[in-house]
Amino acid sequence: MRRLSLSLMLVLVSGVPVFTQAPATANLPLAVQELATFLGPFPPADSDAGKADLAIVLWCQQTRTTHDTQLAAAEVKLTLAAYGMAVGKPLPPAQYPKTAALVDKVAKDIKAQTDALKKFYGRPRPYLADPRVVPAIERETSPSYPSGHATRGLAIAIVLAELVPERREALLEQGRQVGVHRVVGGVHYPSDITSGQRLGARLAETWLAESGNRDLLEAARAAEWNLPIKP
Repeated sequence: MRRLSLSLMLVLVSGVPVFTQAPATANLPLAVQELATFLGPFPPADSDAGKADLAIVLWCQQTRTTHDTQLAAAEVKLTLAAYGMAVGKPLPPAQYPKTAALVDKVAKDIKAQTDALKKFYGRPRPYLADPRVVPAIERETSPSYPSGHATRGLAIAIVLAELVPERREALLEQGRQVGVHRVVGGVHYPSDITSGQRLGARLAETWLAESGNRDLLEAARAAEWNLPIKP
């Protein structure tokens, strides 16, 4: 039988019905309440979706290669350089300081929101919930849902696509792969990733709508992305 790609399996598990009640959000700040309502709950471990979640983590553990692990490890700290292949050239932060600072600000602003959501949901990491899961990359101490890397990975890609619109699809795919690599590394469930990606798209739109952030984006564009027109 032909092995399903991980990306396809993420789609399949996201389609498994989840019948559970969302935790109460009354004590959360309003902005976090709205995001929690948008995300909804993660699948319980004993539900069909929860079992599928774990099965994919274990499948990835059995099939991941050294190259897969290296990719996941390289993205533990997510920086501008991770998007070089999608843009089509290396992106060393020293050569793109304004863009690197832009990426860092996106990541920092969004992390504050995902950290609040993680604390609210309190989902244990796969390796804490099941002893069969052995991570191939650095273990995290924060809760699992939603994935902060998946959220930031896609949000950063969306922001960078404003600077390099001709590479938008490649950037978005790279942004999605950041989340996939977290499952491969054994530190997240697929539902952490799909929810994080939904959240990333929403937060990127909100982030880009803020005038101060647009100013930073345009400053990076003017300094580092507006090439002179050749005669």
